Amino acid sequence: QAVALLKDGSLDELEREEGIHYLLEHPSDAGTQALVEALQDGDAGVRWSAGAALAQLGERALVPILEALVKPTCDFLLREGARHALHYSSSAKVRAETAELMQAPKGPGAELASMEAAGKLLIRLR
Repeated sequence: QAVALLKDGSLDELEREEGIHYLLEHPSDAGTQALVEALQDGDAGVRWSAGAALAQLGERALVPILEALVKPTCDFLLREGARHALHYSSSAKVRAETAELMQAPKGPGAELASMEAAGKLLIRLR
């Protein structure tokens, strides 16, 4: 139900953020995936809250974020949200593992550089 609440664009930001808080307090694979998808939401507050929740989830959020970064649907919003979540991760291990990814450039070439760095890390983690 919290995933549906988060994805319901007809609700205001605060109602959708209630879904984010529930997903953070009751972690699940489906909830983590919904938070990653919310990094591309049209509402900046929802994106920010989702990134903050993913940061608090630490290691649990790493692989889903990396998987999203290597998909063709990855865009600027997702890359920026992922950077936010990984930079502020509650896990020192995640921050260390993603150091190369965090160095991926912004601007021209950022999409490819981020995709390559995320792909390399995914391979190493599996």
